[in-house]
Amino acid sequence: MTNEDPQVYRDAFAEASLELKELFGKIEQLNMRKEQIEQVVKVLGRRIGAAEVVPSFKVRKKTHLPGLTVVTRLTVFEKKEEAGK
Repeated sequence: MTNEDPQVYRDAFAEASLELKELFGKIEQLNMRKEQIEQVVKVLGRRIGAAEVVPSFKVRKKTHLPGLTVVTRLTVFEKKEEAGK
């Protein structure tokens, strides 16, 4: 390895960390917006008599890495069958 300035690596790490924080902030905003839209869909669906969907299963997995936690969520929905069909 050559005599490289370790400050370069610190600066790159700081910049990457800042970008990750910005991305996580945007992801959180998107999640909040998604929840708002889901609530609107529920309300509008009831008003127009749309068939309700029922979650058949949910998976949530957390992966912990140094300085980072990744949360993966998966929900599978099946259309609720109406009586007599």
